[in-house]
Amino acid sequence: MPDTKTFWDRIARKYAANPIKNVEGYNRTVERTRAHLSRDDRVLEVGCGSGTTALLLAPHVAHITASDISSEMTAIGAEKTADQKVTNAEFVCATPFDDAFPSAPFDAVLAFNFLHLTSDVSATLRRLGDLLKPGGVLISKTAAIGGAKQYLIRPLIAVMQLFGKAPSGLSYFTAKQLEAKMREAGFELVESDFHGDSRPFIVARKN
Repeated sequence: MPDTKTFWDRIARKYAANPIKNVEGYNRTVERTRAHLSRDDRVLEVGCGSGTTALLLAPHVAHITASDISSEMTAIGAEKTADQKVTNAEFVCATPFDDAFPSAPFDAVLAFNFLHLTSDVSATLRRLGDLLKPGGVLISKTAAIGGAKQYLIRPLIAVMQLFGKAPSGLSYFTAKQLEAKMREAGFELVESDFHGDSRPFIVARKN
């Protein structure tokens, strides 16, 4: 079973080439995210993948730092940045726990399709809080694969992991459980919604 970085490095180019499955839901997520950002904001995205969302949001903020554990993903993001002539975005190969963010604390932290890929959600949420200014917002949309669902899909995921078709270290939670973890980590919920799929879109403010 490959480690997490190796897994994402290996599939990065294919991942970047895949079309967005739910375009309407994705556009709704970007729209709602923009509504919580301002042109003066300095933003961090964790688990940025190939950088599509970061570059869409860059024109609406002062600066965005997009980070990912995969050096291949961040390389693709940097290529897109140059191709699109975006001047206020940078890509960093790092996890949220690395000392790689001199611009912290940030006005907003974005975590899209990320929290379910972490092995300790509570610790990750606390760390994201550390990277935020007081009153800053955490904006997340991630797969909620807990509750009864996990008993149906966990055996399948385990087989996929064994053959290198899924990353290791996944977390299983429902939308309500994720909201509770955010409150425990010191966040106040601002918005919670679904944009046409099973992944909750949550905006939470650091107290």
